Parts: sequence; structure tokens; C-alpha cells
Amino acid sequence: MKKVISGVGHGLLLVLLLSGAPGLAAEMTGPEDTLRALVRANADKDVSTLVRLMAHDADIVSYTIGGRKYVGWPQFEREMLEEFRTVTRLEIPIITLKVWTRGEVAWFAMELDYIRYIGAGSDRRQMVLPLRETGVLERRDGEWILTAWHESFRTEVSPLAVPDPVPCAVGQPTGTAGLAIRIPDLSGEWEVQEEDKSYKATLDRHGNGLYSWQSGR
Repeated sequence: MKKVISGVGHGLLLVLLLSGAPGLAAEMTGPEDTLRALVRANADKDVSTLVRLMAHDADIVSYTIGGRKYVGWPQFEREMLEEFRTVTRLEIPIITLKVWTRGEVAWFAMELDYIRYIGAGSDRRQMVLPLRETGVLERRDGEWILTAWHESFRTEVSPLAVPDPVPCAVGQPTGTAGLAIRIPDLSGEWEVQEEDKSYKATLDRHGNGLYSWQSGR
């Protein structure tokens, strides 16, 4: 399900490792750093980082919005890649993040906004999904790895007509960690509230469709 080690972060980590500062190096690779790196990788569509920092165990079970369940890695990876192909841009600001650690296991609670953009220029559309993430990480071979997560809306989403429970589109992800964020089937009529305007939208399962304020796609 965001995630915040950028290229600069990797460079700093390398400097710390090469300079023989084990305490600082360890601090740079804690469970919170892994989570922030995952969120950043999700926003940047950085598949290699997501692959490295998420467990691929065949029996791992994770849940996302709309009652969607993932067992193992392949299904999640397939839907994550479909989401990356669908959107033109992602922003995933972390609002709150709390991590608890005991030995080789850590668990977390995180709130974030999953902001997806489709199209470009005057046709660009934005959708904000307010999400809550909880989950577990394990330290394996000295590196913290996300092993399981549960994702839900942190505030009520107000579609005017959406099936209950919300089905996920086939091959359509719904958001990493945060995490790699997984989008449900968005088809139906929605009431959209933005900072400076509100309007209605009739969308297909990917979030494409007609918006009342622009009378077009």
C-alpha cells in the first residue's frame, strides 16, 4: 500500500556505510524508512524498489479497499503495473505514520492521500483517495521488508451509485503501501469535492468519464 528514500537518500546511505558509521547507517534502514521508501517508490512508479522492499511469500494475505484480497505477490504485481500504466502521475503525501518495533518484527499505522492523475493539460483529472494503512514488517537479512498490510478509507467516500461492496476492476490496482496503491472499480456516478469547487462525475471502472464542471472527459 506511498516510501521516502530518494536518489539523494541512497547516496547518503552509501556514504554512511562506506564511512564506517554503523549507528547512523542502522538508523537510515529502520522500518519507518522502509515504509517511507515504499510510499515514495509507489508515487514514482519505481517498481524495482517495490519489488525489493515487499515480501514475495506465497502464503502472505493482504487486504485493500472494496474487500479486495491479495494472496502472494503475482496478483498484486499485475494490478500494480496496470495502475501505473493507467495514471499519468501519482502523489502520495503521508499525513501520519506511527511505527512500533519488537525484535525482528514491526507494525505500523499510517494515513495518507492517494492522489491519481489521468490525462494531461486541460484534460487532466485528479482523484483523491483518503486512505488508512496498517501492516507488519519483518527484518530479513538485515533489511526491513513489508510482509502484510490492510488498507481502508479513513473518511467516508460519497459515490452516488456504487455497488456494495465496491468490486475492484479486473487487472486494476488499488494503491503500495501506500502502499503500492490499489484502485477499486470506480464506475458509477460520483460527487467530487475539491478545494475550490464541487461537481459530479460519471466514470468507468478506471476513473475515466464525464465531469459536470467541464461537460466532457
